[in-house]
Amino acid sequence: MTRAYDAEVTLVLEGTYPYVAGGVSAWVHQILCAYPARKFALLHIGPHAGAYGAPRYQPPANVTVLTEAFCRGRDHGRRRRAARPVHTPARRGPSRMLAAFRRLHVDDAVDDELIADLASNDLSLPELLHGERTFEMLRRDLYERLCPDAPFVDFFWHFRAMHVPLLRLLAAPCPRAAVYHAVATGYAGLVGAVASFREQRPLVVTEHGIYAHEREMELSRVGWFVDCASLRRVWTHYFKMLSRIAYHRAARLLTLSEVNRARQLADGADPNKIEVVPNGVDPEVWRAEARPVATTSRLRVGFIGRVVPIKDLVTLIRAIHQVRQRVPEIELWIVGPDDEDRPYAQRCRALVDMLGLGEHIRFLGPQRVAEIYPQLDVVVLTSLSEGQPLVVLEAHAAGLPVVATDVGACRELIEGGSEADRQLGASGIVTRVASPSETAAALVRLAAHPELRLAMGKAGAARIAARYQLRQVVACYDSLYAEAVG
Repeated sequence: MTRAYDAEVTLVLEGTYPYVAGGVSAWVHQILCAYPARKFALLHIGPHAGAYGAPRYQPPANVTVLTEAFCRGRDHGRRRRAARPVHTPARRGPSRMLAAFRRLHVDDAVDDELIADLASNDLSLPELLHGERTFEMLRRDLYERLCPDAPFVDFFWHFRAMHVPLLRLLAAPCPRAAVYHAVATGYAGLVGAVASFREQRPLVVTEHGIYAHEREMELSRVGWFVDCASLRRVWTHYFKMLSRIAYHRAARLLTLSEVNRARQLADGADPNKIEVVPNGVDPEVWRAEARPVATTSRLRVGFIGRVVPIKDLVTLIRAIHQVRQRVPEIELWIVGPDDEDRPYAQRCRALVDMLGLGEHIRFLGPQRVAEIYPQLDVVVLTSLSEGQPLVVLEAHAAGLPVVATDVGACRELIEGGSEADRQLGASGIVTRVASPSETAAALVRLAAHPELRLAMGKAGAARIAARYQLRQVVACYDSLYAEAVG
C-alpha cells in the first residue's frame, strides 16, 4: 500500500452503518472490530444530509475516514411540470455518462465500457436536468420504447428521480483505498464499481439481502404504479442493472447462503466469483444458562430488530391477537429502534390499541439484547425479506427456538443447510410470509410443548457451534483482504 491511499479498505455503505442500528450495521461493526491492525475508510450513502440523525455506532480507532454522499441536495427542486429544455454549449462529443444512462434502460448486459462511461464524469447536473440532448433522448427514444402508455411528464420526472442520485453519487469524493468493499449492490455497489475502475483496484461485494429483489418488493406496494405497470418495469430493470454493474466489476462476490447465491446467478452474477460465507456470532457472548422445562403457561415472545415495514410487525401483532385466544398469558416484547420510519411505528402502535393488546405487547425500544434473550421463550421474525439475519444466530446461540418466515437463509438456519446440518434437528418453525395464522399456529404449538422449545433451543445452539461462528467469518475476510491489498 502507498501513501496515496486513505486506507487499506474502503467500505461503501448505503443507509446503514454508523447511522442505523442492527442487521447489516451490526455486521459492519463486527468486521471493523475484528481487524484492529487494518485501516478502514467508510463512505456512507444516504438520501440527504441529516436523514439519520446522530450515529448509532462509534467506529473503532482503525477507521481513519468517514465520508458521506447524498442522493439529494438543495440546489435543485422538483417542478410541477416538465421543464422546457435549455440550450447547452456545444461539446466535443456526446456525453458518455448520458449514453450510459440510456444503456441502463435498453440493455440487459453489463460490460467494461458501460462502467467506463459511468466513470467519465462528463455530464453536469444542469445538462441532465435541462439539456437538449437529455430531453431529446427521453422524448424520441426512451419514452416510446419503454413507457408509451404513461403520460410523458410522468416518465420525465421518474427518469430524473433515477438519475439525479447517480450523477450526484458518481461525482462525490470516495476515499482512495487498496481495495473497495461494497456492502450491498444498488447505489453502494455502483459507487464501489466506479471507484474500483477509476483507481484500478479490486472490488469486493458482500450482499446480505438481494438488493434488486428487495427493491422490486417495495415497488409492488407503491401507489404510483397502480395505473402504469410500464413505469414499475422501468424501475425494476434499473435496479437490476445497478446490481449487475457491481456483479460485473467485482473480483469476489460474497453471499450468505445458497438461496442468495441462486438469486444472484439468476440476476447475472458469474458463478466463478461467488463464495458463500455465512454470518457468524461468538457463542460465548450469547450463551445462556441451561434452560429448565417451563412449568407455567406463559409464553414470552421477542422481536429483536428495527420497527420498519420490511420486518412486517403488522403480521406479528395480528398473530399475537390470534394466539391470545388460546394462550391468555402470551407476551410480546418488541425490542429495537422505532424512529427510522415513524409513520409505520405509529401504525403498529395504533393496531395494538385497536386490537386491545396493550397488556400483551410492549414496545421496549433499544435494549442490551444480551440481557433480553435470557428472559424470552421464543424469538419471532416475520420479515418480508432477509439475508441471513443475525438475530436468528444470536437467538440460537442463546438456546432459543425461532419462528421465522421463509425468506433469505431463514429455512437453512432453522432446518439445516446440509444433510449433516439437518441431522441436528429443527431449531424452530418456518412460516409463510404475511401469514398471521401460520405464525400464530407456530406459537400456540410452542406454548403447548415446552419440551419442544427446549429441544429446538439445543439444536440451534449446536448449529451455531458447528457452522456459524464469528471466528470463521473473520478468517475468511482476513484472507480476502490480504489477497486484495497485495
